[in-house]
Amino acid sequence: MATVSPSLSSKSDARGLSEILLRFSGDRSHVYRVKSGIFVDPARWDPRSGRIIIPRIKTPEQLRLQKNQADLDGLVARLLDYWAKADPSTVTRISVQRQVYIYHNPALVAGPGESVSDLMARYEEASDVSERRKKKYRSVAAQLRRFEGWRGVPLFPADMTAEDLRDFERFLLDEHRFVDQKRWASLYADEDVAQLRHPRGKNTIVTIMAVLRGCLHWAQRERIIEKTPFDTFRVGAAVYGTPYYITIEERDRIAGCNLNRHEALRIQRDIFVFQCLVGCRVGDLVNLKKDDVAGGILQYVPHKTKGGSPHVVRVPLVKGALEIIDRYKSLEGDRLLPCISPQKYNDALKRIFLAAGITRKVSVINPVTREEEKIPLNLLASSHLARRTFVGNLYRQVKDPAIVGAMSGHVEGSRAFARYRAIDDEMKREVVGLLEHGADT
Repeated sequence: MATVSPSLSSKSDARGLSEILLRFSGDRSHVYRVKSGIFVDPARWDPRSGRIIIPRIKTPEQLRLQKNQADLDGLVARLLDYWAKADPSTVTRISVQRQVYIYHNPALVAGPGESVSDLMARYEEASDVSERRKKKYRSVAAQLRRFEGWRGVPLFPADMTAEDLRDFERFLLDEHRFVDQKRWASLYADEDVAQLRHPRGKNTIVTIMAVLRGCLHWAQRERIIEKTPFDTFRVGAAVYGTPYYITIEERDRIAGCNLNRHEALRIQRDIFVFQCLVGCRVGDLVNLKKDDVAGGILQYVPHKTKGGSPHVVRVPLVKGALEIIDRYKSLEGDRLLPCISPQKYNDALKRIFLAAGITRKVSVINPVTREEEKIPLNLLASSHLARRTFVGNLYRQVKDPAIVGAMSGHVEGSRAFARYRAIDDEMKREVVGLLEHGADT
């Protein structure tokens, strides 16, 4: 049988009042401590009965305490009724705390009991975006649910403030400190905590807040909420360092590196060189089929745009790319190349770069501190470096983002394109040289 046992917090606020806490017990697997939102003078609390001591003399205090006790009785009844009607698999500490909030705030613009994390699910369902983007929405929804549990109060769209957003940002910055604390174990019981143990970079937090902003702006357009806290809250801008990539000479050194004694590395080396020559994302690379190549041209629909405005990317294949394809033409099935998981691919690339002697240091921005650091290229080797190598080297030759973007899968005018190419001194000299040549004609 479910029970709800009130107790009084040992902490007092500036008014000298303490909050009544509730120990909710549905069964042995569902025991949670939640806040009631009801505050009383500790002198007016009876710890043995778990009830408020109400004076007999009719005074404003008596009326206030009578209302507090009535609210407490009503809240206890609501939680017991909630357990009686709920599917136990859906009951969590957050959902119980949400019932408390609904009891005190029955008129919610966003529907009965719908929190921001619930709203994110509706936003995902309504959005015509790629599966990768929807995965990001689900990730942000999970972060919001953990934030609700950590703070102990649900976030409801109609009532959110800029201060709530600042609290959420602080939670995202500090979450790695909570993962292994026994106090918050219930928040992470169903989570893969390996990544959560690492501090988030500020660019990552900017991305998360931008997703939340998009969700709330959508809710405002759909008249689910009347206003959004982002009207008075500014999402910062992501900061990126100077784009780095390997030169054509370094790419060729990798291609010619003797890895005959390391068959697995040799195969992944070939795949990396191929990716440097076609510029696709790793998510598209691993899904390339033999039928995607026809007449010396690779064509595919980038997975990042499939749910939005899909377009076909066509990349003419140079001799080196065709040779690699021919090398693996006997591969069973319809896969174009023997790709492995992206993480294992990245691990192999670090070993390949070291074997090829590609260890020069480049300047990068630390994602957490945003300070510049010098890191050897072999430690930064990844599938994304192949994509930047394709874009960076092509841009140096043609200096036309429209042409390069059409082959890299960037939509026209993409702001992300700037993160893939650098305008170096040699390119500046060539452009300024046009003024001198112009003066001679």
